[in-house]
Amino acid sequence: MKRRRSLISAFTVVLIGAIASSATMALEVDSEQSRVSLVSTKILADGTASVTEVFSFNSLAGSVTDEGLATVTIDLGDVDTGIDIRNERMSEFFFEVSEYPEATVTAQIPDSALEEGNQLMDLQVSVDMHGSQTDYLVPVVINSNSETVSVVATEPVLVDAASFELKGGLAKLGELAGLLHIPSTVPVSFTLSFTR
Repeated sequence: MKRRRSLISAFTVVLIGAIASSATMALEVDSEQSRVSLVSTKILADGTASVTEVFSFNSLAGSVTDEGLATVTIDLGDVDTGIDIRNERMSEFFFEVSEYPEATVTAQIPDSALEEGNQLMDLQVSVDMHGSQTDYLVPVVINSNSETVSVVATEPVLVDAASFELKGGLAKLGELAGLLHIPSTVPVSFTLSFTR
């Protein structure tokens, strides 16, 4: 009887350890299932009309460590605006990828958020881009199961180009395209999928 109890106890300890480690094991970004996009509006030269478009980034990489530190890297040179020359201009004149090729996003994910199920929370997010860093409090829903963890912004994050010293590049884009104005604040949305 004692031997049976000890075996049950040992099995219980191993099972609890496996569950705990599965909740905190390192995760990797699934770039095929992840997306970061922004909405850009331009005011045409005569000031009578505006055009709003959605841009996205094709190359994402990142991970969540055992300690819950999430890091996502965005390749700014792989921006997709739907027009090749505009992609090139954004890379060269706006993001200046020859000097600042990437944006890095970091956040500390609570252990409880990696347990199975859905959770709504405000996540403190830090964005490092173009030599500047800005923090945002982002409402997200985190869905976790035995294979994947997804993090989705429940509302767009308002990002001002001035926070990253990008207004000069924005003015250059407007000049090249013959526009009256491009607003400096854009809403950014994201869906990130991580695999265990």
